[in-house]
Amino acid sequence: MSRRRDYLSFFGKGRGRRDLVFVREPGGRWRWLIPALLLAAVGGVGWWWFTRPGPAASDVTPVEVSSVPTILYPASSSTTSVAGEQASCPPGEQTVHWTTFQATPQRTGCISAPTIVRPVILWKAKVGVQGWLNNPVVADDTVYVGSAGNTQFETDTADGVYAIDMTTGTRLWFFAASLDVNGVAVSDGVVVATGDEGLVWGIDAAQGLGLWTANLGAAVFTNPLIVEDLAVVGDGSGKISAFDLNTGERRWQVTVRGAVRGGAASDGESIFVVSEDRDAIALDLAGGELWRQTISPRSGEGEQVRVFAAPTIAGDLLVVSLVREDVFAEPALLALDRRTGEVVWRAEDAAGIKAEWGNVRSSPAVVGDLLVYGEPYSEGLVALGVEDGRTRWSVEVGPLCYPHWSSPAVVAGQVILPRYDGGLYAVALATKTTAWSIYLGQQALDGEFPAEYGDGFCDWTPQTGTSVIASPAVADNGVIVVGTLEGYLIAVGDADW
Repeated sequence: MSRRRDYLSFFGKGRGRRDLVFVREPGGRWRWLIPALLLAAVGGVGWWWFTRPGPAASDVTPVEVSSVPTILYPASSSTTSVAGEQASCPPGEQTVHWTTFQATPQRTGCISAPTIVRPVILWKAKVGVQGWLNNPVVADDTVYVGSAGNTQFETDTADGVYAIDMTTGTRLWFFAASLDVNGVAVSDGVVVATGDEGLVWGIDAAQGLGLWTANLGAAVFTNPLIVEDLAVVGDGSGKISAFDLNTGERRWQVTVRGAVRGGAASDGESIFVVSEDRDAIALDLAGGELWRQTISPRSGEGEQVRVFAAPTIAGDLLVVSLVREDVFAEPALLALDRRTGEVVWRAEDAAGIKAEWGNVRSSPAVVGDLLVYGEPYSEGLVALGVEDGRTRWSVEVGPLCYPHWSSPAVVAGQVILPRYDGGLYAVALATKTTAWSIYLGQQALDGEFPAEYGDGFCDWTPQTGTSVIASPAVADNGVIVVGTLEGYLIAVGDADW
């Protein structure tokens, strides 16, 4: 199944506030256009499969670095509770390094690190298009990120995995692929990466040399999950595969109904996956099935409800984001009991924040007793209660944009959120206000927002510049790295560091 479907509604203007992934217009050109596109996509996949080239040559354009300052480490940063909220990360997760999507196998997106007060761009590295799954990870002062290349969904010499020096932004090595590379994770000196060509790679983190390759025969979209010595991925055919981290030997494989898009989560003892077709499964580390449930839509949501994002573990709950047929009166999240798979709550707009809630393709972050995420069809960062799924508050960050893809990061009481308008925003949990913002959508502007920025700037497409749909990573010194659709990986730090 082509990943092209994920982006159908977001690389062209929408109609009103409706998400074109599931719109069925009576009459008009949309009736035949979408089936025609799907048929063309199927034909294209067939042509590619039989004519695809070998791995791209390694003479990719060198990484561009616009500035190379020395990154100084701030002395300290408090992670104590703030008035009215618990600003701390979930217990036992405060000091992790950002070695996987959303920092932890639980996908909580929360880290204890110094917070930024005066944001400044430290460096910009040209690494190719950074799509929804091109989420960087950080280990041992190195940033690792997959790339969709110079042109997304097409073969070119920029497709692959990049290792970037965290301090200078210079390229350490490049591992070439034949098509877009998606998610990466790193552990014990091994980088695991997934790709559209149906491959999973184990790569030496220090030198960029291939250690092993597994061919699953279907595009592998997911952010890899590493648990102990297992690398777990899902693919477009619905297979969940676990490989030995060091050798690439396949330990086990389980099938769910529908493609696995965002990836899996783990509490260290169990692995949780939810497929695009709402098939939720819990497995033990040996691949044994603990429970399996089909998530039913809420009354009135229709049957075309989908799941694209990785689930988030919050205490005893497994939080799932939903993509629905239209906008609805309640937020598109629900929580399952991670021991049984039964629905514990479906999100409610108890705070009366807005009338129309859009599709959620991101994974919420967990901080204290809150879930926080960027709400589509709005300009809002929204907070819900972990235990009941009821909205608590919302903060406006940037202009209204209909699409939103990025998952947030929480850094010692600040929620860091890239938005579709191209901005990167920080919200202080203590005051529920924007602490700072910086523009990343056009690298030539060096962090300054464009003159056109303001009401009406975004809608379905920013007036100028490009969007940010990837999710950020945070180094233990507080530096934030995130990629853009313009093709840059950008590091943001504090002007006073």
